[in-house]
Amino acid sequence: MKTVLLDVISEEVIKLFSEQDDFMMDFLGADSVYYTRYSKNEKIEKVWLTYFDDFPIGCVAYRKKSSDVGEVKRMFIKQEYRGRGISKSLLNMVEQYANQCGDNTLHLSTRITLEPAITLYRRSGFLETFHDGLYVEMEKKL
Repeated sequence: MKTVLLDVISEEVIKLFSEQDDFMMDFLGADSVYYTRYSKNEKIEKVWLTYFDDFPIGCVAYRKKSSDVGEVKRMFIKQEYRGRGISKSLLNMVEQYANQCGDNTLHLSTRITLEPAITLYRRSGFLETFHDGLYVEMEKKL
């Protein structure tokens, strides 16, 4: 496996984001009306793509939220590759990058129903800062 940092949204990234969107729409069921598919309006700055045998299997993105806060976006691993520590590795890469950017805090938003993701974030030092229904925001001091 290899992970590559991309500055520009490539065709492979767009395809993986689309797969993530399809997964989320299916996972959320009736709540999918509240989910927003990827668009350039997300203003993603960096994307890390993990490959297995030159095939993209996972990603995570970063964007600046404010002058000293970075944001984790679009963490996704294809289902058949989950449980191998890929998410943790990608999350560590975003944290290192956020540190290099001078961020004091790393922020993320997710749904409480994504239990494996919530567990990963908590184990990585993220604390819940906001909770409303199924929506959760978490932050980690860097």
